[in-house]
Amino acid sequence: MFFNRCIYIGFALVTASIFTIITVLNSSKCPLYKLAISNISVARSATQDTLECEDIELEKKVKQRGQFLVFENFVMAEAQFKCGDSITLTAPGDYRFLDNVVHLVERWEGPISVALYAPGSDFFTTLHCIAYLRTCTTPLVREFVTFHLFFEFEHMPKEKSSSLIDIFEDTFDCSLKPPYEVLKDKDMYKEKNNLTYPINTARNIARTAAQTHFVFPSDIELYPTRNFIPMFLAFIRLHPEYAQKDSKNVFVLPIFEVKTNEKVPESKTHLRDMFEKKKANLFHRGMCTPCHKIPGHEEWLNAEETTGLNVFNVTKRQGRNKVWEPFFVCTQREPLWDERLNWEGQGNKMCQVYALCIHDYNFMILDNAFLIHKPGVKKKKVQVVKHMKEIQRNNRMLSKIQKEMQNIFGPNTNCKIH
Repeated sequence: MFFNRCIYIGFALVTASIFTIITVLNSSKCPLYKLAISNISVARSATQDTLECEDIELEKKVKQRGQFLVFENFVMAEAQFKCGDSITLTAPGDYRFLDNVVHLVERWEGPISVALYAPGSDFFTTLHCIAYLRTCTTPLVREFVTFHLFFEFEHMPKEKSSSLIDIFEDTFDCSLKPPYEVLKDKDMYKEKNNLTYPINTARNIARTAAQTHFVFPSDIELYPTRNFIPMFLAFIRLHPEYAQKDSKNVFVLPIFEVKTNEKVPESKTHLRDMFEKKKANLFHRGMCTPCHKIPGHEEWLNAEETTGLNVFNVTKRQGRNKVWEPFFVCTQREPLWDERLNWEGQGNKMCQVYALCIHDYNFMILDNAFLIHKPGVKKKKVQVVKHMKEIQRNNRMLSKIQKEMQNIFGPNTNCKIH
């Protein structure tokens, strides 16, 4: 069975039927993997010509980003990609959320770019967590996941025996528990120093460092549909007009949540069955249902699952959808997130989707792809109780951002920032 799988992959690459199939392989499982990586140029050409993109080489860099020092590509994935080869999932986080990386890479099976906030001593803990993931879990982490670290200059890690840029050791004693399971929130340098989490800075670092033209800015706790990459790129090859340089389209994945101890559904049919049995729900149902409910969600769920991907419907972020903050595949051309907004104050994604509304983007909802939040249903947001001052601050900032955008691009009464 193993041998047949490898032969199939090789055949798929030669015929260029779905060239991105190489992303589902692991070099330790199939000896054709490395060969596949180096021989996809013929199959790539149609997609890359459509995208009009430029290749980017991964290399370790030290950058300044406002008050932050960024170690870009600090721990690099072994697999390299041309701009048209794949889709990069990008995610913000800190070491507390790194338990999700294995689930993500096993489902995504392609390039992942993770930006981790690591001030002070959290920097060293983060490196230990990365070493654990690369050494003690699936080889897919080493193959596909690139980690970026950043922190304020005022909270630079202190290391006397070695330079920070060379300090990472790519080994871990796998008889030990992963550091993120041992340490608690109260142990964090971030918590001890009352620092807020600069989530939009992390989002921007992760996205701008991606090698591929298509990116999927997501959340580290959101698990995507399996085989999404080959399905999406096949969809784009069938509809190149959706990806033309001047097109204004983003591709939405509906988001759901499942109860604690439930398995993540493997298909839309499985998801619908769980929904009917009340084991799955709309994401943040009761907390902010309009923020994440896709237009026509009942019709979407009831539509029969088919092979491949297509557009279920096309909508705008207007009217009933005016506070919608969907997750979607986009390109490196789309606006970034305003870095004046933090996680504690909520509403941090609203600035980007407001910008898309201002520019009259189409939100194309895909029919057979979805996201599932890490199992467990939240009934209230901890920020509301703990960070009211930050919420008020973010709300004021969002109003300011809206006025700034209206001044730059002109008013649009159909668009609302929050």
